[in-house]
Amino acid sequence: MPLFTYECCEKQQDEFRSVENRNRGPKCPTCGKRMKKIIPHYHAIGDMEPYFDENLETHIKSRQHRKRVMRDREVYEKYGKGWH
Repeated sequence: MPLFTYECCEKQQDEFRSVENRNRGPKCPTCGKRMKKIIPHYHAIGDMEPYFDENLETHIKSRQHRKRVMRDREVYEKYGKGWH
């Protein structure tokens, strides 16, 4: 099983999940809501030519398309301090 990172209430948690259950995050120990899956920043492609995104498991056509797919799947990118 792959390892996925989830975040809620400014806390991150790594979980081994099946690919089928990767978007269903664990419950947050602080607020009890489902944690959201984080896609690591290094999977983003800057030139935005069409490509296959392995994390999202779909072909991405543009930045707008990628944002829409991420929103539909309730995932977002997490950037550390100093990222722009």
